[in-house]
Amino acid sequence: MVQPNRSQGYAREQKYDIDQFVKFITGDRTKSDVFKGKHFNIVVICLDDGYEIPPHHEPYDVFFYVVSGRGIFAAGEKQWAAKSGSMVFAPAGVRGIKCIERLTVLGIQEPH
Repeated sequence: MVQPNRSQGYAREQKYDIDQFVKFITGDRTKSDVFKGKHFNIVVICLDDGYEIPPHHEPYDVFFYVVSGRGIFAAGEKQWAAKSGSMVFAPAGVRGIKCIERLTVLGIQEPH
């Protein structure tokens, strides 16, 4: 196997525990960058009860995995109720999230 070369933008092998990125702020949200790579980025987003990320434009695709909690995900003109174990793909464009029950989401994004 060829070893990744950090100078070429590749990351080294590493183990991650999601618990180290789960942080809640009462009435707010947090976003933690877990990994930035050549082909994708990983973020953990935590939203407190009732917090909303209003629909807004993003220039990159993202695939959301709901780790825990419940929320409403919007992408373009569509909306989906999502809970622990749900997955939502949101292409580049308008999207938003409304938290119903304290929400932890793993986002797999196009690099940007």
